[in-house]
Amino acid sequence: MKTQLLLCSAGLLLMTTFANAGPVLLTGTPSDSYNSPAIDTPSPNLGGILINFDSLTPFTAYSTYNDPSGVSIYSPDGLVVYPYSTESGPNELFDNSVDGSADIDIDYAPGATAIGVGIADSDITAGGSPVTIYLQALNSSGAGFGTLFSVTLPETDPNPGNGYFVIEDTTPDIYGVQITQPVGNSALYSGLAIDDVQVAPEPSSFVLLTAAAALFGAFRMRQRA
Repeated sequence: MKTQLLLCSAGLLLMTTFANAGPVLLTGTPSDSYNSPAIDTPSPNLGGILINFDSLTPFTAYSTYNDPSGVSIYSPDGLVVYPYSTESGPNELFDNSVDGSADIDIDYAPGATAIGVGIADSDITAGGSPVTIYLQALNSSGAGFGTLFSVTLPETDPNPGNGYFVIEDTTPDIYGVQITQPVGNSALYSGLAIDDVQVAPEPSSFVLLTAAAALFGAFRMRQRA
């Protein structure tokens, strides 16, 4: 009975902790079409919607791309399909700004527990530094909430200029993710493209595994007492 009470208490504490926490950023591993054998799916796999843009016609331009899954992607600069992705190639969706900066919104009206995105083929800045991007969860009104996450993309092997990032919460209160790259380098054709967008309407494996690990730890502590 005491063990059951301990597990229940740990579960309630864990649920309270998650309920009070805001969105978190997970750094994953992008897919890599140049790897041998190719890595076709990013990690973590959220087990929901996965959009890789490979069915689109290269060099097609969009003001807003509306995917059949219900995900919409928008940039005030416009978006272009380029067949240059080193992630799940060939296609990526490129922010068509004139100065190499980027401002992309990924929106999902029903709400999600997690949204993941691959940053594909970013380049160095005019000063020679790796590109820094910012990721922000969006609420049902389209406003940012929680932490504004800053990420600097490595320009080293095995897949320079690429990264995979997931913004996740414990309830489906993430209605979008905004990605911004304030500094670009138009002289070096710098810019920002995305690939392998994932949306997880159901609780993701990370939350479930964390909960299970916490409960198991509480059980082991009780056994040793």
